[in-house]
Amino acid sequence: MQKVFLSHSSADKESYVRIVAKKLINNIGEENVILDEITFQQARKTIEEIDKGLNETDLFVLFISETSLESEWVQEEIFKVEELWNKKRLNQICPIIISEKITYDNPKIPDWLRENYNLQYVSRPTKAEQIIEQRMIELSFEKHPRLKERNEIFVGRNDLIGLFEERMDDFEKSKPVCMVASGIKSVGRRTLLKHCIYKSNIKKNSYPFPEISLNYAESVEDFILKIYDLGFEDDLDIKGLMTKPLAEKISLAADLLATIQRLSDIIFIDDNGCIINQDGEFAEWFSKTIESEKIKDKFSVCIISRYRLRTFSGEISYSTKEKIAHYEVSELNKKERDGLLSRYLKFENIELEINDMRLISGLLSGYPEQVFFAVQLIKEKGIEYLRKSTFEIVEYNNKKASILLKDMESDVEKISFLALLSGFDYISLKFVNEIVEGDPKYIHYIDEFISKSICEYVGVLKEYIRVNETIKDYVTRNNYQIKDQHRANMDKNLNKFLDRMSMSEYDVPEYLFSLKESLLRGKAIDESYLIPSLYLKSMIELYNNRKNKEVINFAYKALEKEEFTDPRIAFEIRYLLCSALAKLRDNRFKDEVQKISGPNYYFLYGFYYRQIGRFDKALEMLDKSMERRNNFSKAKREKVQVYIGMQEFQSAKDLAKENYYNYMDNPYHIQAYFSCLIKSEKSKENREILNQLIDGLKKINTDVAKEMTLRCRAQVEAFYDGNEEEALSLIGQAIEMNPNIHYARIVKFDICERFDMLDDMRQIIKFFEQPEYKNKYHNNIISFKAILLAKEGQIDEAVDYFRGNIRDYTEDAKDKFIVKLERYKEE
Repeated sequence: MQKVFLSHSSADKESYVRIVAKKLINNIGEENVILDEITFQQARKTIEEIDKGLNETDLFVLFISETSLESEWVQEEIFKVEELWNKKRLNQICPIIISEKITYDNPKIPDWLRENYNLQYVSRPTKAEQIIEQRMIELSFEKHPRLKERNEIFVGRNDLIGLFEERMDDFEKSKPVCMVASGIKSVGRRTLLKHCIYKSNIKKNSYPFPEISLNYAESVEDFILKIYDLGFEDDLDIKGLMTKPLAEKISLAADLLATIQRLSDIIFIDDNGCIINQDGEFAEWFSKTIESEKIKDKFSVCIISRYRLRTFSGEISYSTKEKIAHYEVSELNKKERDGLLSRYLKFENIELEINDMRLISGLLSGYPEQVFFAVQLIKEKGIEYLRKSTFEIVEYNNKKASILLKDMESDVEKISFLALLSGFDYISLKFVNEIVEGDPKYIHYIDEFISKSICEYVGVLKEYIRVNETIKDYVTRNNYQIKDQHRANMDKNLNKFLDRMSMSEYDVPEYLFSLKESLLRGKAIDESYLIPSLYLKSMIELYNNRKNKEVINFAYKALEKEEFTDPRIAFEIRYLLCSALAKLRDNRFKDEVQKISGPNYYFLYGFYYRQIGRFDKALEMLDKSMERRNNFSKAKREKVQVYIGMQEFQSAKDLAKENYYNYMDNPYHIQAYFSCLIKSEKSKENREILNQLIDGLKKINTDVAKEMTLRCRAQVEAFYDGNEEEALSLIGQAIEMNPNIHYARIVKFDICERFDMLDDMRQIIKFFEQPEYKNKYHNNIISFKAILLAKEGQIDEAVDYFRGNIRDYTEDAKDKFIVKLERYKEE
């Protein structure tokens, strides 16, 4: 086991260092903690003892305060450590500021420490102990030493930098409290704000910006807990947080932000719909937080927003709006991306011919990460590989997740471990180490994930690991599974948590995760520890796993406390409630949806009508939702499903194509577009696209995608190649793969129709006429029977039967289907 040396002033021992040491001794053993248990007094300490301790240590921890910077013995230890550091005999050093009077750029802190290590104030000893344990675990692997240097490469953005400086220098206006950089993911929002701050001399480039992340399922309670977890504030009692009045929660949030201002810190918030939602509205609770009289006109918060700020919720004063500055960050222009490419090639010591530079430049579309990916591809596989694989660069932005993961999807260990990490907002190395039982290969996997931008560090001293949101969405959507042993270890940890349930024993991400898991598993927990987002996140997970009854139960439970809940979170809870009720065709849907307004009201009704087979009403409602919200992507996706349900494949095709090109690694969009194209006119061009779609499904490599691949291949074999035997073999495999989901049987009917297999068509109709399926698949049964009649030569009877029994098709959809039936007269 590695040893840790705790360097400190005697003045800080009782109030801080001894608390840290006690927890470390409990967790890693007394023999692994090097601590002078007397005092740092000259008469009781020798140079030999320092040398002996430092030569035995693996991690040197320096507790920085006014007194430690004045201590002769601490200075001696720092001098000795620098010697060891220069000789590369001591790689792990963890400096922690424990006095709020000391800043990261204090001149008494040696330059070599400031330049090479993050320096940040940590108020709570328990938080400091967690950070030290993280560093102890990191001893088993080397972080990429050039990662920080790479992230500081910056070009262009002169117009935005000018706007930033102009705003900060404008004496006619109060200083902004909050800067917002909005734009598409990976466009360089965070890097831009950091560069603006460095260039304006607000902070030096050695400043370690503390960072938290928030998403649309979170609100003021999560903000409070995550800011608290940064360690700036003393202990916080969160019991009863859910039932505190919203005004009281906002006051608590303002207290935490005021502390950050007092310490002259600047925090980054990676916001995915919490503070600025998808409609561009600024959250009222955050507006009121910075409007509080506790908050000074002092720049303290940077928000990296996925959505552009357009409006403010509620009654927000002009003075509050003045506290927020907003910058839209677009893609790099050609000159900027060429400059970034040139600098990053130089950074990696790669020299290219001018023709290769031009080739790569022509492939880039303005995203810094795309440039880094191209250069890494050359570094790892060579320029010849890139010349032959230019599609990887072109498709990087739309297929980022599948491209980054393609080399590891066959590695079950890595993918299952990534699935584990994706289950958390972010996770500490300490918790990871407990789950994987100290197996060092998983720590090395993290190192690889970080280097490939699959994961990133967050926290006050970058003590947490977070999976990139795009990757997380991909992993979740494709249902990658955690190893059974890791799941069992998480269960053990959960049981231990339920025995203690003390926030002082856990970091906030682990604490919130354990509470959510307890909810999902029906464990008995003290409800005073719950917050609204835990209900919402549990509901999202249950809904994605088709557990709609449980979603409904959680929703009604959470809405009992609606008066204390951020209206946005209450909306998300009720939205999921309505979605679950719609899927179950529950009449309570009509009461609950009345509490939702605007385009979402019409969308939910459209969704409900599709579930009950009222396709005409579904289209009507979806069109109304799209009239009220331009580019309502969810409504477009739903409209495709309605058209496909009515077998109006031509009407669905353009929308399905648009959805596919917006989400090219989503198997459901691939399959929907395929379904439309396979029903279109046969052509060489369409055949090439169909093959492209099948290749896209193959790359996803999940059970869902594999079953879809079999279905799609079967249809190509049947309708393009006329290969009856192969088509039936492939669709048979698809049915066998998932006999409880019946899309493959519907496809088999089409294949049997193609090859005049009337008996098989009758068998499929008989299957769907079983009592448990008859109502749900009513329209399929009617259209199948009509086709069978037409195949038997009874065209008029087929048309009459179809018109007399089909439900809720539009007149246009009915006419198109009848045209199909009448074509059999020509056969």
